[in-house]
Amino acid sequence: MKRIFVLLIISILCQSNMVAQSYFEKFVVPFQAGDMAKAEKALQEWDLNDSSNPELYVAYFNFFTVKSLEKDSTKFDRQYAKKALEFISEGIDRFPTRFDMRYAKISMLGQLEEYTPFTNEVVKMIEYSKTINNDWKEGGFALISDVDVVIDGAVNEAQQTLFAATEKDTSLYKNILRISDVMLKTFPKNISALNNIASVHLDKKQYDKAIENLQKAKDIEPSNARLQYKIGYIYGLKKDKANARKYYEMAVKNATDSDKAYKDAAQKQLDAMK
Repeated sequence: MKRIFVLLIISILCQSNMVAQSYFEKFVVPFQAGDMAKAEKALQEWDLNDSSNPELYVAYFNFFTVKSLEKDSTKFDRQYAKKALEFISEGIDRFPTRFDMRYAKISMLGQLEEYTPFTNEVVKMIEYSKTINNDWKEGGFALISDVDVVIDGAVNEAQQTLFAATEKDTSLYKNILRISDVMLKTFPKNISALNNIASVHLDKKQYDKAIENLQKAKDIEPSNARLQYKIGYIYGLKKDKANARKYYEMAVKNATDSDKAYKDAAQKQLDAMK
């Protein structure tokens, strides 16, 4: 939860010169000091005088997010969480290219464990990426640098939220597959989507389907040591030592400095085969 709050309040602070400065200051100073009554009064004044400002919706989201955790920092007060979602949803409707608002809504829904609307919002974000040709903005409508990396990271983070939730509800695998399918329709060479599909099949012990999707990913990035290690690992589960060895050797050969953990793991498997 703190991650959502920090993300968006930083967005406000970094763009404060673009906000109606007096209203922004009247809100953020008491808000950061924990004076929620004064912060709320400042929000109401800001709303009356500058309701078309996108940062107002970010501020409302932060305000009600913090309010939702006042009684218990580990559990949302759903009444206030709902208000936070209502304001950020209105912000998205009015300013649909603001990535930070969408990310905040998705994060909140995930932490509320509302996985159907969570999945729907992730899908909407991916599909809107295609509509605007990935032309997302952040606070102050500044362009996002490395937008492909940012979108891929946000979607993959959402997928990991769903994977964690499958420990209690295996029906959520279908949500992961839905998001992955939409990603591949929008970004046909997305490695993360193929990897997530493979992970679903791996969890279900559908090893051939897992390998099939990892091979598709490897066709896109032939020297990706992480993919090679994972393929080798699944061949090992299938008791296919020849192919397991083949892909472990490829992983050791192609590993970069950032792949050291995979290189070491592959070498350990190879040593065990001797």
